[in-house]
Amino acid sequence: MIRVNLLPIKETQRALGRRQQRALGALGLTVALLIMVVPYMIQGRRLAALERDIMQVQAEIKQYDERVKEVRDLDRLKVELETKLRIIEDLNDKRVGPARVLNDLSRATPDNLWLVDFKEAAGNATFTGMALDNQTIALFMRQLQASLYFYKVDLVETTQSSPARGAAAETQAFKRFIVNARIDYFGRGGKAPVNGAPAAAKPPVTH
Repeated sequence: MIRVNLLPIKETQRALGRRQQRALGALGLTVALLIMVVPYMIQGRRLAALERDIMQVQAEIKQYDERVKEVRDLDRLKVELETKLRIIEDLNDKRVGPARVLNDLSRATPDNLWLVDFKEAAGNATFTGMALDNQTIALFMRQLQASLYFYKVDLVETTQSSPARGAAAETQAFKRFIVNARIDYFGRGGKAPVNGAPAAAKPPVTH
């Protein structure tokens, strides 16, 4: 009878099984590591790309901020320049205003009307004069109102003067009148300054 020792074969099978298990374990571990590492690497690349994009956007924002600052500086300089120009214009108007007022007053005075008194204080003017008739006084007021240097022209009173004693009978009596008006030395007709600029103080005129 022949006996065969099967122990070495069984040991070999067991060893082979253990190797297969170790190989399967190593494979599973490798797959698990790949599952964890690959997404991490992909996310890392995405984060790096996003960081580059963020840095580029921040650089562009910085450039835009510099341009915005330049535009704001230009706007500020423009406002300052416009303010200075308005001040210069007001000073020029203030300097030549009284002469223009008197020039327009002379143009508004008809031939048959004579001013005997002119008083002005704080832009309020009072004209006292003599005219041949009421129509001449009305013409004087219309022409005064048409000027940009006079506004709110109002007739205060009008009276009939008597001929001087000893005068001839045909001597005509005059109409004495008093007219009030506001004076605008800047030629705006009493309107507010453009762009809300404050009006300068009006120089007094006395006669």
